[in-house]
Amino acid sequence: MGLADIIADVDSGEKTLTIRNRDEPEPLVRMLRRMVDAPDVRIREDEPAEGSPGNLVILEGDEEGAAQLAISSIADVGNSVLMVNSDLYVTGTRSIDEVDTPDVLAGLDETTFTVAGKQKMLLIEISRHVEALAYRSGGSTLHTGFQHLARIEDERGTKSVYERLVDAGIGVHVYGSPDGLPSLPDELTVHADDSEEIRTSWFVVNTDCPDEFKGALLATEVGPNEWTGVWTFDPAVVDRTAAYLDEAYGG
Repeated sequence: MGLADIIADVDSGEKTLTIRNRDEPEPLVRMLRRMVDAPDVRIREDEPAEGSPGNLVILEGDEEGAAQLAISSIADVGNSVLMVNSDLYVTGTRSIDEVDTPDVLAGLDETTFTVAGKQKMLLIEISRHVEALAYRSGGSTLHTGFQHLARIEDERGTKSVYERLVDAGIGVHVYGSPDGLPSLPDELTVHADDSEEIRTSWFVVNTDCPDEFKGALLATEVGPNEWTGVWTFDPAVVDRTAAYLDEAYGG
């Protein structure tokens, strides 16, 4: 068993995003369509309804009569992933306190995405969401795969986040190939490993906490800067992933 097997075992269910009463510019909708492009995600627009709230994105299951799973404004989705780039996090411009992932994006859990280019921002946002869950948990264990440990120091904002997590009492484990091993807090546990799985995996897993704080992003590199991944808030899947990392790489 490996991380790719855990990703494959997640049952990717169909979901629908409905854009309701939009008067935001059409390019923003096109950006949303590109960002969440996946076989199991359908995007549609409702006809405007007089007197009802506008510029909403509504997430629903695809079963007949399925209840609404989440609602967010188009503006919130735009401010989190559509109108920004990864530099917002790399440079530390957006701190861990400011991470507020729109519910409709978090609600696309257990949906398989293959992303590249700008679409990768979706996985970056969910990574920060899981880190924020750890920060707000009051004490948990966070496992993060960086592919190469040097990336922690290369990205000023990332190193700052992980220093703050350690200061908050989170048990932090980082994984990656050992080339360019950075200077890190003593309280942080480093798993320097040059295996192919570690070099081609992107994961952020928060466990050892109440279920409402558990979450995991899991992705594997399938091409140059191209990733197939999924995120989940299912405690059983989160705990299974953490247990695998402990067993395979020495928790």
